[in-house]
Amino acid sequence: MFAEKVGIITGGTSGIGLATAELLAKEGMHVVIASRNSEKGEEALSRLRKWAPHSLFIKTDVTSSQDVKNLVSQTYSTFGKIDVCFNNAANTEAASNANHEFKEEDFDHLINITLKSVWLCMKYQLQVITKQNSGVIVNTSSMDAILYSAGTGVYAAGKSGVIALTKSVAQEYGHQNIRINSLCPGAFRTPMLEEKFSALSEDEKIRLQESYQKLNALGRIGDPLEAAKAVKWLLSDDASFVTGQNIIIDGGIGFRFE
Repeated sequence: MFAEKVGIITGGTSGIGLATAELLAKEGMHVVIASRNSEKGEEALSRLRKWAPHSLFIKTDVTSSQDVKNLVSQTYSTFGKIDVCFNNAANTEAASNANHEFKEEDFDHLINITLKSVWLCMKYQLQVITKQNSGVIVNTSSMDAILYSAGTGVYAAGKSGVIALTKSVAQEYGHQNIRINSLCPGAFRTPMLEEKFSALSEDEKIRLQESYQKLNALGRIGDPLEAAKAVKWLLSDDASFVTGQNIIIDGGIGFRFE
């Protein structure tokens, strides 16, 4: 289904992004992964090229218009098309200071990472795929966009914006056979989560682990591959009548708060 297709994955060097890249590479897709970290990018690329030897890594800051424009143009000039895009670049800055203490420059920075980056990616990706009259985009949001935890207000606002942007743009381009959906992941064993755990004492780690298990109907933290399989489905022809949707994959956290 994905053989000889071309896909861009931002945040493709670890976690859900890398798991998705590997799934698609194993099916013969030419995968272009993007990240700010060149070392991690080259490491991830060496893994992908076991299955997809023409895959690329392009160093990209997704908050930079010029970087994103270069990512898309270099992909297109290399392969002559772009079939799918997974806008998944993430950060570890979900928690923030109390709202009255939050600095304006930190607000701008966090909104740039969570929301503007997705808008920039779609802006330049759509310039290519509208000419093809076909393409699929998946944007990563967050459960913080739905559950609204204290101390994550700005992050939640940005990720809520991703859902709204996705739904609106999906309406705009659906008539050109372009599908656009968003994904809300819950807790997954990604390097970002491991970084969060590493900063805690052993007792704090145990309490945090237990809190995830209690909130989660399945009683565990997810494997990135489980999210990657959902992304793969959204990007595939099996989801050919799915657009403008926000897909929650959280092990059953969200419905407990309905």
